[in-house]
Amino acid sequence: MKRILLPLLLLTLLLGGCHRKPREVTIVADGSNDKQATGVPELPYLMKPGFTPEIGVWYKVMTDRDTLFAMVDYLDGDSIQGTCYTVEQGSNCTDPQHIDSRRMWQRITQHATVYEYRDPTYLAIHDYRYSKEIFDVEKKSDIEYATASGFWCSKTGAEDKSYAAILGEGLVNSLMTSKQHLTMDIYMPCDDTTARRPLLLLLHGGGFYVGDKSDEHIAGWCHDFAAKGYVAVSINYRMGFKPTKASVTRTGYRALQDAHAAMRYLMENAEDYGIDTNMMFVGGTSAGAITALNLAFMRDKDRPTETRRHGDLGGIDACGNAYRHEVKIKAVANMWGAVNSLALLRNNTCDIISFHGDADPIVPCNIGYPFSEYGEWIGERVFGKMYGSIPIDQRAQEMGMRSEIYLFPGQGHSLHRNDDGSMNRENYLFIEDKITQFFYDEMVATPAQIRESRNDPRGYYVDGQGLRDISWKVEGGFIMGLDDNTIDIVWRTDAPKHTLTVCGRYPNGIGFETTYRQTLD
Repeated sequence: MKRILLPLLLLTLLLGGCHRKPREVTIVADGSNDKQATGVPELPYLMKPGFTPEIGVWYKVMTDRDTLFAMVDYLDGDSIQGTCYTVEQGSNCTDPQHIDSRRMWQRITQHATVYEYRDPTYLAIHDYRYSKEIFDVEKKSDIEYATASGFWCSKTGAEDKSYAAILGEGLVNSLMTSKQHLTMDIYMPCDDTTARRPLLLLLHGGGFYVGDKSDEHIAGWCHDFAAKGYVAVSINYRMGFKPTKASVTRTGYRALQDAHAAMRYLMENAEDYGIDTNMMFVGGTSAGAITALNLAFMRDKDRPTETRRHGDLGGIDACGNAYRHEVKIKAVANMWGAVNSLALLRNNTCDIISFHGDADPIVPCNIGYPFSEYGEWIGERVFGKMYGSIPIDQRAQEMGMRSEIYLFPGQGHSLHRNDDGSMNRENYLFIEDKITQFFYDEMVATPAQIRESRNDPRGYYVDGQGLRDISWKVEGGFIMGLDDNTIDIVWRTDAPKHTLTVCGRYPNGIGFETTYRQTLD
């Protein structure tokens, strides 16, 4: 035995080309000196002494001193041809040696414990949760989440009317407030076994004057995101104002209070709806985007002075229902919205993705007044200066937030609609795809990565918190140890590639797969 193994060990030392740093632990037959030996997947496949090898099968040969991996390529009577790899102590790779006779095979396996070597079963996770539509969708309609005093909370059928006609009709209804029953539609994935899902609240646009939670574009996005695994919600909120700056400001603030009440209701009932309250997203179009941004960033200290005059409207969370929860938004999708002050962004580290037409005459893409197509003086008197998607993105990046902006050259307002009110499918799907990826990256802020161990030349581990269902796959090497998130590998120097792949799930159930390519010195 020694006459065979000693020359092999000397030859591997001469060939070089690998890390051969001495290590403290040596694998032996019973695994008593190897911290991970019991996790090696092939150990149950023990071969009887004097067995006849099968062609094309790897065997792990273990003596009290050495470990080898051997495979027979040809077997005919006394003739055996094959390859073996001796694992040098402390090395992270091994060189091939030729097996040229049955006698050599017998010497290698004599007085050794031999196992049939099998890689662990790779349980690939083909999980497209939160990135593709994989679920059927269940819709719960008209769930009341709050009651509050206002002019109205739904106005449909205004798509074909001009803003002037809409405002004229609304003046009659904005003389006196009344009790409004505020409702939401909840879209949920069917047959989803995940206990807690991300929440996405989407707010329709309409200048704080028209619109409804059933808006086909908002409802369509709610359906699509629920099909990806979200709990998606569309709400009705209070609208309507008199043609004064104070009245417009107060209406925008009421919408914010309603959005806040909706979030508190959903947090209160998070268990019933399967909501992860640490993963709450919000988005909206136009007035809905303004409300979404205010929900993410405005605090009571930022309340406009108009909300305290002519009857104090109370704090942001003081209206609608009695639930008390701290609403923390993870990220916001700003679709042609704006804020009245960039200072609001100091209140949260919430990340932002923005979409805006650079020729928008309704909500300024840069800094300006809303409804500029009717003359700047209307904006100054009624709506006030606003900061659109461009300055929002610039300020967010200056503050170190993650922010993306997509500008549509030459395009105006309501990018998801054509001039006739029908869906602009190209823009609609583009926006959905970008939001999907942006939110997905929020949920996987630190992707799992394979890293080399600093203390073990053979060691690798998958870096990440709370990872589960880990599965490994090795190409071009042998597994020496396996335990939870760590693996020990010896690489074959003659293999055409050396890759290590791991898959598993993040704590929130999202599947991952990542590959590491090893380069031998």
